[in-house]
This record gives sequence, structure tokens and C-alpha cells, in this order.
Amino acid sequence: MTGTTDTVTEHAAAEPRRLTRSRSDRWLGGVSGGLGAYFDLNPVVYRIAFAALALAGGTGILLYVAAWLVIPDEGAEDSIAATALTHNRDRPWLVIGVGLLAFGSILALSEARFWPSPGNLWLAAALGGAAIVWWQVSTHRAAPRATAAADGGPAAAAAAAPVGSEAPAPRKRSLLPIATGLLILGLGVVGLLDATGTVDVDWRIALAVGAIALGVIVAIGALTGRAVGGVVVLGLCMLAALALAFAVRVPLFSGIGNESAHPTSIAALHSSYEHGIGNFDVNLEDLALPVGRTPVKVTLGIGNLVVRVPKDVTVDVEGRASAGDVRLLGHDDNGTHVHQHVVEAGKHPLRVLALDARVGLGELKVERG
Repeated sequence: MTGTTDTVTEHAAAEPRRLTRSRSDRWLGGVSGGLGAYFDLNPVVYRIAFAALALAGGTGILLYVAAWLVIPDEGAEDSIAATALTHNRDRPWLVIGVGLLAFGSILALSEARFWPSPGNLWLAAALGGAAIVWWQVSTHRAAPRATAAADGGPAAAAAAAPVGSEAPAPRKRSLLPIATGLLILGLGVVGLLDATGTVDVDWRIALAVGAIALGVIVAIGALTGRAVGGVVVLGLCMLAALALAFAVRVPLFSGIGNESAHPTSIAALHSSYEHGIGNFDVNLEDLALPVGRTPVKVTLGIGNLVVRVPKDVTVDVEGRASAGDVRLLGHDDNGTHVHQHVVEAGKHPLRVLALDARVGLGELKVERG
């Protein structure tokens, strides 16, 4: 008996330690507690590291989510990722699709800034939500068939019967036509009010209201048993448009195509010029500015913005781009969240053009005329 006991004890002692997510020491998913137990360190060290990396561009969130997916829970044989892949071997398109959406959300989140500007945080949330909804909808569609086959009831017999031996079950009526009609009607009314100048519309608010309305329709469909798959897709598209509007933060709906402005006198000069999508050319080189500061703001949503300023005046220009290239009087910078401030003196230092130029996605160029 003693020999047998010693053999079992040695076998247990020789068994390697296994990295798992802790059940007893967890705040969220037990990742830090599991790492602390495995490496014999205080879990607080890992929590602080994840939090610091999360504030430094979102990397900590990505690492934590990845660890939560691939590290098995304490007492479980496989991780969440391994279990999902095992259960969906017959549906590789689902795994690939969710993986692509998750990869897109990771790329968007990598450009996010939690303070002072969230960057692509809205886009990452929209893509992540799309992956979750797609996974859930696809899983729920397959669940009734699997349950019926396991029970061996009439439903399983009907599924196993040859095609055409029994009339198919009636399909649920979709709420997509109703949702699409209401969305087109609502956006049309808002666009008409904006075009006629009746209301100064903030399209971020309009898109947010549309997303909320679609969410309500999805909830109603779930409660009444109506098909809402198409409405979910439409809602995700709405969330993506909302994410873009929040990320760009310039007037996307102020016109599409090539546009130009060329005021030749102070009386014809406007304090603000806006354009939505396209090439925007604002020529101010023929202006005779008065003594003092003359403020002008120029904004473009997506495209190339060129502003030509007078040769002989002092130019105080601030240029911004959510993503793209900013060239201000020979000073070049590019990337995301670009911000430049350049002051260049002219022959008339008391005549100052205070220019605020912004581009959402594209190129901004300010040059002397």
C-alpha cells in the first residue's frame, strides 16, 4: 500500500501547473488572478499593467480580451475560443466572419484615445457589436434544429423526411420593410428641414435617433416573434455611420462633389465655409484685409481641402485632420488626430488672417497665393 501511495503522490507532484483563469480571485474575467497564481505574483501587478496599457491607446483591453478567450476557466478543459471552434466546425463561414469583424474592431480600437478624444472607439464598439450579434443570431438559428434532433420528436422526424414530403413551416414575417420605410421617411424629413434652413440639423443626433429607433424595432420583433435579422444588419450599418460621424466630427452632409469659393472683397467674405465630401478649394488670395484679425473657418468632411491665403498679410493658421495629411505653409504632418499651429508674418503684420482649417479624412493644404 505504501508503494502505491508514493507512486500516486509522485505522479501528482510531477504534473505540470496549468494556466487558468481564477474563480476565487477575479474582478472581471479572472485573467489577472490566474496569471498571478501561475507566476506566483500579486494579481494587482497585472491589473495595474492592463489598466495602464488600456489608457495608452487601448492595448490593455485587446490583451485582456485575447487572454480571456484563450485561457481556460478554472476547472474547464478548454478555453472559450477552443470551445467555440469545436462547436462550429461545420460552419467555418461563421467563425471567419466573426473573426474578420473582431479583427476590424481591434484595428479601430488600436487608434482609440480615451482622453481627450475617443478616436475610433465608436467604430470599434460598432464592429464588436456586429460580431456579437452575428454570432448570437447564427447560433440561435441552428439551436432549434439541434434540440429537435436530440429529442427525437415530430420536428426531428420532419427534418429527416425527404424534401417535399411535408409542407414547410411558414416563415416569420420580417420587420425589415417597416423599419426601412420608417428610416427613409425620418431621414427624408430631417434632410428636407436641413436643406430648407428650417432647422440646423446635427446629423450625429439624427443618426443616433435612427439607431435607437431600429433598436426598438428589434426589441419589438423579439417580443412578438417576428423576423428581425435584416433590421439588425440595417441597425449595424446605422451604428457604423454614427461611429464615422463621431470620429470625423465635420459636416459630412453639407454637399458632395467638387466645390470652390473665391471671395474677392471683404463684403463677400464669409466667416465660415463648409463642405461635406469631395475636393474643396477656398481662394482668399485676392482679399485686401483690414487692420486687425480677420477670422475664417473652413471645414471639409472627406476629401482634399486647399486654402490659398494672401501673400502680404500675416497668417495665423490652425490645421486639424482626424486622419490624413496636413500641410500648412510648408510644414507637413500626417497620421491620425493631426493638429498643427503655424504663424507666418507678412509684409503687413497688423493685417492678420486667423484661419481655422479642418478635414475629417483626407488632405489639408494651406499655401500662399
